[in-house]
Amino acid sequence: MTSPAAVPKKDFRVPILGVVFIVLGFALLLDRLDVVMLRWGRVFWSVVTMYGGALVVLAFVNRNRRNLRWGNLLLFFGGCVALHQWHAIPREDFYIVPLLSVALGLSFFTSYLYEPRNFPLLIPAVVFVGFGTVFYLWWWEYLDWFDFRYYARTYWPLLLVTLGLAIALRRRT
Repeated sequence: MTSPAAVPKKDFRVPILGVVFIVLGFALLLDRLDVVMLRWGRVFWSVVTMYGGALVVLAFVNRNRRNLRWGNLLLFFGGCVALHQWHAIPREDFYIVPLLSVALGLSFFTSYLYEPRNFPLLIPAVVFVGFGTVFYLWWWEYLDWFDFRYYARTYWPLLLVTLGLAIALRRRT
């Protein structure tokens, strides 16, 4: 009889390409039956989103960080583009740079959630999400550019204070 320590741990693997073909086949069948009117842009970005989500889930299930960042980027970026393609985002003003910035920031944040001891991952997460959010708030006219410039010029030293506190607290623990 083997001891529990001698039993090798089995990785949970899902054939992602198979799942993509299943979803794509169902989508094309629904298109052929005139249940859903598909455009290839919608299908492509929906598949990209599902592939990114599958990479994220597999990274957490298998405790393998290798595909986490790319999975997050595909999930968040592809998801936002897919929502725009499906007209779920009500705005027609769609800029790729702030969207990519927010997707990168969320990717870094999810990487931090995967490994909370890696505190420096929060810095690019805040920077990227902050840039994208400020850009969208300015574009949608919730934020006046001149007010933002005033606040940024006045209060930017608080970033140095926050960074210094983070470094000081990290060294103590």
